[in-house]
Amino acid sequence: MTPLPIELAGEAVLLHPDRALLWPAQHAAIVADVHFGKDDAFRRAGIALPAGAARTDVARLADLVAAHALRRIVVLGDFFHAAPQVDDAFFAEFEAFRTAHAELSLDVVVGNHDRHGGHALDTVATWHADGLALGPFDLRHEPERIAGRYVLAGHVHPVIAIGDATDRARLPIFWLRPEVGVLPAFGSLTGGARVVPRAGDRVFAAAGKRVVAIPTPA
Repeated sequence: MTPLPIELAGEAVLLHPDRALLWPAQHAAIVADVHFGKDDAFRRAGIALPAGAARTDVARLADLVAAHALRRIVVLGDFFHAAPQVDDAFFAEFEAFRTAHAELSLDVVVGNHDRHGGHALDTVATWHADGLALGPFDLRHEPERIAGRYVLAGHVHPVIAIGDATDRARLPIFWLRPEVGVLPAFGSLTGGARVVPRAGDRVFAAAGKRVVAIPTPA
């Protein structure tokens, strides 16, 4: 996969096709809306989703760590989808990941879904109830303007529709507005909300193995 280099709030960052923002100067990756345990929660509700989403998403994180020598991962909320149970498939997968990457710093900004989680992973993650300030960025779950800071957030799961009525695709996007950037959802089982960019926005779509710039209104 080929990340796309851009400048954001004066920092050189990379937009990764696997829906992560990489910050080389901090050896960090920022992701949003992982929704771990969503497949477990659906199965408990009687919806027969196949297993494997947790394994896939944990492996994607591990690949990012290995490929980019990451020392830190920040999750912009909704780490969990629902209150986790001890027999959820996610736990074994994630514990193995943490054992293999014990030196990795993991910060989680509390999202609306995480409030049901009871901070089940206090021992392997640092939770931030009121966001996290890091360099020029204010890392949040819900997009909101903060004077003098560039906000990076999640929550929206932004996608954009491209094509025409007979051949249309919905692609997850990095939606970078002048003061607030919204990252695409990282989780494999997350849906998307179509957004309509305005003049001054920058939009980059995660399209397979690359990230492409999408024209926005002048």
